[in-house]
Amino acid sequence: MTEPTPQNHRSAGPRRIRGLVGQGEGTPHGLTRRKAVAGGALGLFSAAILTACSNTDDSSASPSSSSGPGAASSSNDFTPQVTVKPAADTEEVNPVDPVTVTTNEGRLERVTIEGGSQTVEGQVSEDGLTWTAQGPFEFDTQYTVNYTVTKGPSKHEGNSKFSTVVAANEADAKINVGDGKTYGTGQVIQFDFSEPVTNKADIEAAITVTGGGVGPGRFRWYSDTMVRYRPEDLWAPGSQVTINANILGKNLGNGQIGNQNYQVTFNTAEKHYAFVDNNTKSMKMYVNDQLVREAPVTLGDKDWPSVTGKLVIMEQSKKYKFDAKTLGLKKGDEHWYEPFEATNTNRLTASGAFVHQAEPSAYSSVGVANISHGCIGLLPDDALFFFDTFTVGDIVETQNTGYGQANPDNGYGDWNIPWEKYTDTSWHGNW
Repeated sequence: MTEPTPQNHRSAGPRRIRGLVGQGEGTPHGLTRRKAVAGGALGLFSAAILTACSNTDDSSASPSSSSGPGAASSSNDFTPQVTVKPAADTEEVNPVDPVTVTTNEGRLERVTIEGGSQTVEGQVSEDGLTWTAQGPFEFDTQYTVNYTVTKGPSKHEGNSKFSTVVAANEADAKINVGDGKTYGTGQVIQFDFSEPVTNKADIEAAITVTGGGVGPGRFRWYSDTMVRYRPEDLWAPGSQVTINANILGKNLGNGQIGNQNYQVTFNTAEKHYAFVDNNTKSMKMYVNDQLVREAPVTLGDKDWPSVTGKLVIMEQSKKYKFDAKTLGLKKGDEHWYEPFEATNTNRLTASGAFVHQAEPSAYSSVGVANISHGCIGLLPDDALFFFDTFTVGDIVETQNTGYGQANPDNGYGDWNIPWEKYTDTSWHGNW
């Protein structure tokens, strides 16, 4: 997946983004903090259309200015009361908060905003007494609001400064599906946040998932930085799912502010499902609920049994290097094996359970005995058929190995959680 493209902080609507790409589609990767480039832009506006910012409190400027002595000037003793929001020298202003300039007399003839990489625009009210910025603003940027109020031949000028949320308090997210990509009907949606989320209900309310031919889904938090979403039933085959995560300006908690919105639309493929039974040492492959192939398998041995339950294919690769050192084994250990490159690989867990083509030395055991380190091994023709037919997001279910399920966050084991328990993070299944 490619990393989501940040929405420009100047734009109010979401931009299309692409998903994250790593070794395979659907695999989350590390976060990067984003920061808008701060520059120096100056917007000049007439009384009909001026420029704007966002609001944090109701502090009022002095009759001359809200930014300090000497910041305002007047002629003919015209000294209106001008209020700029946010108040002078306010820090950590949320970039989506409103910014206004109000005068109690005369007319706002000119308002400009200095700061940021783009011109800030705004509008003056019909009576000329209030100017409102059209945000949002950029993060980690100092702005200066300059204003001119006129009344007949008299003129009053002033300015006021504020600064927005600093980079250290920005928060972004990544989504584990790519825009325009196609996934299996069992794909689980995952959001990873760069900062801990304590205002979980607010963030859930900011995320909408539509389409997919199913009813509303539910969220399950696996940590303060990771939440997943799934519907009650599988996505409908050949459907479209749109995710809108409108977290720009949202307080995640502890003063961490979301710095962009996201929109991702993905498609679903045909329904693919594989059932692996240790009792028969076989895999049945289904397409749209029709059995299309049955193949012998070898599973994990007694010391490395295969996990049971439903798991979602996380990524696929024609070749993948297997190394016993990743299992904590050393040369000379009973279960040590020399590194090798597996073929037609389909990852089921983050810890290393795969469906893949068995090594030639294991062909005689396929369908007869379990000799793997927890993987599901297939003969070459069956492995190729599985790889070409199944896709990321499809479900593989394994039963009767005598072992429990993988932790649901070790891969996507969410379909092993009953719907009525999905939001209950205290509930524990057979893992």
